[in-house]
Amino acid sequence: MKQTPLEFNNENVANVYEHYEHIKNDLVGSNPGDAQKGAEMLNEALNKVEGANAALSVSQEIAATDNLKVQRKAFSELSTEMEALLRGKITSGKLYKDFCPMALNGGAYWLSSIKDIRNPYYGAQMLSCGKVAEVIE
Repeated sequence: MKQTPLEFNNENVANVYEHYEHIKNDLVGSNPGDAQKGAEMLNEALNKVEGANAALSVSQEIAATDNLKVQRKAFSELSTEMEALLRGKITSGKLYKDFCPMALNGGAYWLSSIKDIRNPYYGAQMLSCGKVAEVIE
């Protein structure tokens, strides 16, 4: 897996993305307890970013449960909110907007700094299900 160095124009936004990535990786690994902890850290980081209320609301849903199915559904909403927060703030590197057509009965997106697909909606069950839908620079 080749990781593209990703930099943002704001340290608080960079911290938000780091915690989002933490949650995504925990969902890929089907670790709901760790995803909860990641969401708690994301909540703290989101409080420092203007206009992040919608993302914070969804992140709080992930932090409030250890139910992997509920976390994955909320993660889909979180990914949409994160895209809005991150778009236009990347100063170098690429962000991959990935899509799994089978997730959540209609498909779901997520963001990643790696080109390889690591599906947070199915984990090991269907690790590479999905495709890069867009490259955000």
